[in-house]
Amino acid sequence: MFRLLGISLFAIVAMSALAPVLTSRLNHADHAAVSAPDRIALVAPRKSGGDDDGDAALTMQRDSTGQFHLTGTSHGEAISFLVDTGADVVALTEETADRLGIRPAANDFQPMMKTASGTGYAAPVVIDSLEVAGSEFHNVEAVVAQGLGTNLLGQSLLRRLGKVELQGDSMVIRR
Repeated sequence: MFRLLGISLFAIVAMSALAPVLTSRLNHADHAAVSAPDRIALVAPRKSGGDDDGDAALTMQRDSTGQFHLTGTSHGEAISFLVDTGADVVALTEETADRLGIRPAANDFQPMMKTASGTGYAAPVVIDSLEVAGSEFHNVEAVVAQGLGTNLLGQSLLRRLGKVELQGDSMVIRR
C-alpha cells in the first residue's frame, strides 16, 4: 500500500509542477478564465420517468489556473482543497493538519515518493469528520505530506462524493 501511495504522491507532485505551464497554455488558447476559485453549485436532480432518485450534482468551474477547488470543514475549521482526481487519498499540508489537531509523530512520516529535489515524506492519518459539498463524511483516509503547498481532495473522498465528470470547463460530481 505504501508503494502505491508513494507512486500516487509522486504523480501529484509532478502534476503540480507541470500544472502552471500547461494551464497557462490553455488559458492563452481561447479558454476563458474564471475569476472566483470557489465557484460551485448544487443543481437539482434531473427527473427521469417520474422517479426521483434523489441524486444531486455538484458543478465546479475552473479557476484562472485551470484547476478546480472546493472548501470543506472539519471541527469548525475551513479547509481549501484542490480537487485532484489523480490522487489516491486526501492529502493535507502540515499547517492544515496542525490546525485540525492532527499531529503525526516524526517517525510516522515515511518515504512515499521520489522527486527531482529528493525523497518526499508523508504520514498516513484518518480524518474523523470532514464536511464537503454539503455532505459529512467520517473516517476519511488521508496523509499529511511534508512540503505540500496545498491540500488535495483525492479519491479517498471523491469516490464517496459520487461520479466525477469533466464537461468543458466544468467538473460535475453526480451523487
